[in-house]
Amino acid sequence: MAEKTKSRRNGRIEILRFVFAFIVLLHHSRYLLGDDNCYFLGGSLGVEFFFIVSGFLMMNTVDRIVSSKNYNTIPVDRNLANETASFIKKKIQAVLPQFPIAWFIGLIFVIKIGQMSILEAFEEFKEDFWELSLLKMTGIYDGGLDGVMWYISSMLICMTILYPLLRKFPHMMRKIWCPFLALMLLGMMCILDGHPRNPTKVYSIIYKGNIRAFAEICIGIWSFDIVRKIKNINWSGLARVIFEIVQLAGYLMAIVYMYMEKPGRDDYFFLMILSISVILSFAQVGIMSEVYNNRFSMILGRFSAAMYFSHLYYAQNLNLILSDSLTKQQKTVIYVVCSLVTALVVEALAFLYKKVSPNFKRGLKAILVKDEKDN
Repeated sequence: MAEKTKSRRNGRIEILRFVFAFIVLLHHSRYLLGDDNCYFLGGSLGVEFFFIVSGFLMMNTVDRIVSSKNYNTIPVDRNLANETASFIKKKIQAVLPQFPIAWFIGLIFVIKIGQMSILEAFEEFKEDFWELSLLKMTGIYDGGLDGVMWYISSMLICMTILYPLLRKFPHMMRKIWCPFLALMLLGMMCILDGHPRNPTKVYSIIYKGNIRAFAEICIGIWSFDIVRKIKNINWSGLARVIFEIVQLAGYLMAIVYMYMEKPGRDDYFFLMILSISVILSFAQVGIMSEVYNNRFSMILGRFSAAMYFSHLYYAQNLNLILSDSLTKQQKTVIYVVCSLVTALVVEALAFLYKKVSPNFKRGLKAILVKDEKDN
């Protein structure tokens, strides 16, 4: 049995991070196998889970600050810019160094498979740099070799807007404006496209993915008070069994939908189902909630990020070297193995980086920065 851990992380959510990241990986088999033969053609809906979770966790951070003893003694206007910058910095640090490591592995793979010269390799790096910088969804660049990072870029853009508003107007935002904006923005995408997907489609001057991210992060913020109300009730054993069944059924329904159907108006129904399940998961009112809170769950949750960053360049380029005689199943196995092995390499290199980086930074500072007494 996996060892129990007292981490503040929610074990069920961590396992679901891995599940939905793996579904996204299988969804991208469409680049390798074609839409008619791929697994989880509708798997991109898994990103909705991540946005809702991100919104809830951001609101949780804001609530801890607002509920602190010294909240009313701190002039919000004076510190809000620095506080927002610090929050966004922590969000960026959460994907470091995994994302850049995975990105450079992808760059090397693309250069190698394309048999590029040094000049061609530099051109490839120059063209894809804005993706590495996490600025892709600002509109500066629309290509890249690891396109899944649009999610991180859009999340950071939206949180930069939402965080200071939540700090300045915590109750108005989470009770009124976030649910209102979520409904209006989701409705707008439904009118224009019939579904919230296709993130790099341009709506006049903004990527659709940013609107999608904003709406679904708002759903996560909105859900915070609902979760708290559910947690404050002393539920019976029967109720906890019902909650367990409801949330598991909700996730299963959404996963089956992603496997069976392509994007469409039904996305909105299953987005609602996902939201309900996420709310119950964060409330931890299911009879099995404590079972998931173990070290293995946390490992899966951490590994999901490396896996998410380490697969798309294989999906888009493996056909250049794989034989046409290979079956769908054989290609899929090669693709999944390449992705998982790369994710393990990313985690190993990230571990080594964290071991050596403090000494490296101190040495670099000693070389580049004068000691104050020498000034």
